[in-house]
Amino acid sequence: MSTLLSSSYFTAPSGTKTHYLQAGDPSGRLLVCLHGLGGSTETFAPLLPSLPRSYNTVLVDFQGFGKTSLADPTKKLSVAGHADDFRHLIASLETSAGERTAKSVIVGHSLGAIVALHYAAGNPDAVAGLVLLGPGRAAGHIPAARQRMLDLAAGVREKGIGFGADAAGRSNFYEDTPEREADPAAREAVRKAVAASDPEGYAQTCEAIVDLEHLDPDYAAIRCPTVFIAGDKDMISPVSRSEELSNLVAGDSWVEVVKSGHQPILEDLEVVRRAVDKLLQKATA
Repeated sequence: MSTLLSSSYFTAPSGTKTHYLQAGDPSGRLLVCLHGLGGSTETFAPLLPSLPRSYNTVLVDFQGFGKTSLADPTKKLSVAGHADDFRHLIASLETSAGERTAKSVIVGHSLGAIVALHYAAGNPDAVAGLVLLGPGRAAGHIPAARQRMLDLAAGVREKGIGFGADAAGRSNFYEDTPEREADPAAREAVRKAVAASDPEGYAQTCEAIVDLEHLDPDYAAIRCPTVFIAGDKDMISPVSRSEELSNLVAGDSWVEVVKSGHQPILEDLEVVRRAVDKLLQKATA
């Protein structure tokens, strides 16, 4: 990352010591970036230079990823727990910046999009806009999806994090054809990101995503402008999911289809940048 960044930690009431990076204007509107399963603050490195410096940009590491360790390996992770830790982090950032009346903008990829949607539904007056890349939603009620994630968690515990890294290198992209091939460098970047994850944190997060207690938030409570960025060849979060979610939220929303699998920032950065710019314009209108 070439942009000047400061590294900090915030300890939530749950005991989670969340690592985050900050760039831009500390007194500006918050723009928070949340990564997906196997990601970290590095997920947003390619996007960061194009984000307006007038914002207080914050990149967050979830528990078990990047520089945020598991608070208690014996206590299972949950989507609700991630969302609660995030809520406390936002409150802390707003307090440290002094009085701020401007709402926050949240950028979330996959798991990060799930957490962003939960936060926005629970705090609709605090969010100015959402950028959701390859968004996820509750899937514990879908037997095939639940079993797939449970098998992934079991495989990581039995064979090591390399099992998850190899799986991500396949599932985050698409089968190469003579007409279109995934960038080998992008595949390798995803493998390396997952390989750097805490194995137990990765396994627990797989389980949390499909836990039967993980339910969708009240999408109708979300009133802010929202862009859903969907890869045309995303096997994890297909375009149809973004279209469904766009119809469920109450605010101005649209779907931006990009040429990618589950990693739009790595595969179609320029179109992602334009979608973010459009969202930021609507969020400040």
